[in-house]
Amino acid sequence: MGWLFAALAMLLLMVPGAGLADAAPPVVALSGAAPSYSLDGRMTAFAQDDGSATLADMAGKAFSPEIPPITTGVLWLRFQALREVGQPAEWILAFGEPDMDDVRVYVSDSGGGGVSETRLGRRIPNGELDLSTGLHAARLTLPEGRPVTIHLRLASNHKIRVEQAALWRPAALIQEEARRSAVYGLHMGALLVVVVVSALFGAWLRDGLILAYAAYVATIFCRGMVHTGLVPLIFSSAGRDANYLLSGIGLLGGGATLLILWDRILDLGRVFPLMHRLFMGGAGLILAGLALVLHPSFHLVVLPTQALATAGGMAGMILGVRQAMRRRDDVVIRIYMLAFLPVVVAWAVEVSARMTPLVPADLGRSMDIGASILHVALLCAALAYRLRLIQQARLQAEAALVGEQVSRQRLRTFFDMVAHEFKTPLAIIDSAVQVVELDLGRVRPEVSERFLTIRRAVRRLVKLIETCLAGERDTALAMRLRPMAPADLLERVVERNREPGRADITVSVSDLPEYCVADAELLGIALDALIDNARRYGPADQKLEILARGAEGRLELRVADRGPGVPESEAERVFEKYYRGSAAKGIPGTGIGLHLVKAIAEMHGGSAFCRPRQGGGAEFAVVVPLRA
Repeated sequence: MGWLFAALAMLLLMVPGAGLADAAPPVVALSGAAPSYSLDGRMTAFAQDDGSATLADMAGKAFSPEIPPITTGVLWLRFQALREVGQPAEWILAFGEPDMDDVRVYVSDSGGGGVSETRLGRRIPNGELDLSTGLHAARLTLPEGRPVTIHLRLASNHKIRVEQAALWRPAALIQEEARRSAVYGLHMGALLVVVVVSALFGAWLRDGLILAYAAYVATIFCRGMVHTGLVPLIFSSAGRDANYLLSGIGLLGGGATLLILWDRILDLGRVFPLMHRLFMGGAGLILAGLALVLHPSFHLVVLPTQALATAGGMAGMILGVRQAMRRRDDVVIRIYMLAFLPVVVAWAVEVSARMTPLVPADLGRSMDIGASILHVALLCAALAYRLRLIQQARLQAEAALVGEQVSRQRLRTFFDMVAHEFKTPLAIIDSAVQVVELDLGRVRPEVSERFLTIRRAVRRLVKLIETCLAGERDTALAMRLRPMAPADLLERVVERNREPGRADITVSVSDLPEYCVADAELLGIALDALIDNARRYGPADQKLEILARGAEGRLELRVADRGPGVPESEAERVFEKYYRGSAAKGIPGTGIGLHLVKAIAEMHGGSAFCRPRQGGGAEFAVVVPLRA
């Protein structure tokens, strides 16, 4: 929290400081054996050029010892260098920031020897420059024992910031560039690996948080490639637009993905919808600025977007602290908070450096690389921990699934045993009736009808057992789609559902197709269940009606009864497994039959529904396509 308040304080430093009025900066004396000589505090600046001034005009201008931290347009810098006796004549002036457009170095000899001009900047591809380095570098030949005035004209519509300015011995600069390239190359390579691995993991797991993290690190990579000067070194033909585009993606894309990442980390869409909309709106505003990346007015959107991203990062950390205090066992959110702390502080310092001279201009950049390395390392730790949690959850889910499968298999085995135990005595009864009937030979019609009633009752009981057991095993039902005749199906259903003492079942057909493709056995079970349901809840003498019709490529089978009906509020729920409606009180049942009807209809690609019947009662329907 101390770091958080410190960063906030730096962000709010809006009042410009008075600055330290300095006399004419001292001459840079090139003496001794140092590999380089810093120009910090040795240069003066003139920032009131509208772009029309020349080097000759600078002679009468008043230069200030205060150099703007970050600016645009045209900036002139001036310093003097004195090569002591015995020092080499060849030196290299090197400075950043690497992505400035037009850089010109003028060296004038105080002895009247004229002026030499060296042109640099990202308008010129790196392959066409005399020196190919990550910084702007110009060769200087300095006279011995005489001070030389050197002017720098810096022009850019994107951003002008002077840093790491120094006079180098050529061999020392080569060594320094090799060291910088190795360090920055390792850094950028590690970032690229993180981006690729995270993107692959996020796509594989379909995890929005991991994908947002990959996008965020990608923006760090783009910004780092430009600010370290690696883009022109790797792509020698890359010009200004390539640098501008990568820099804009890194700056604005980084701010937008930072807000999106916090939104995903904190799950604001679920726990805090208002903040979710604010974060997404802020990200959208920042991304809209990408349209101006190559436009001269791009610098106008840089400060607002940086401030918005910094404010969003701080808000995310505050919400993260709040969430971490509420969920003390959430280790992931604590690692994320720790990871974003150095980045938010570095951004706050960089924004503050643009607002006030009290914050050194190079402080944010000095902190940037270290902060990003620490940030990515901690994010990787959070990602690894989160993947570990996902792996543990997956293993637990797999173990639960195995247990469920074992339980289901045991349940199916039990149902098979129950079916066998019930069907065996029923089969014995059916066989015994047939044997008795054969032994007696010709009998009176009423006796023959009794035998037939017994056998129908046995078949009915067997079918009822199969229906109930199939309801418990509906996930294992296998369809056997074959051409079938709906009329034959209706005839068989009516025949096996005739019972003594009950009214006959009537069948009405309309445009009934001759054939359709379906599982006749399953449709028969569905109609049996509907008939059983109608008889269970209706009066014993009621007349059941089956209505069958074909229309619009579908077969509709309805069973109409005169029972108590189904309230509209229960019309869908009666098809839920084990659900029994309000009219079922005191009536035996399991709540399986109608669920099985719906399952069979959906297996055919159809549906099941119920509706009130005119004159009282209800109609239950199964609708299936003619060609499933």
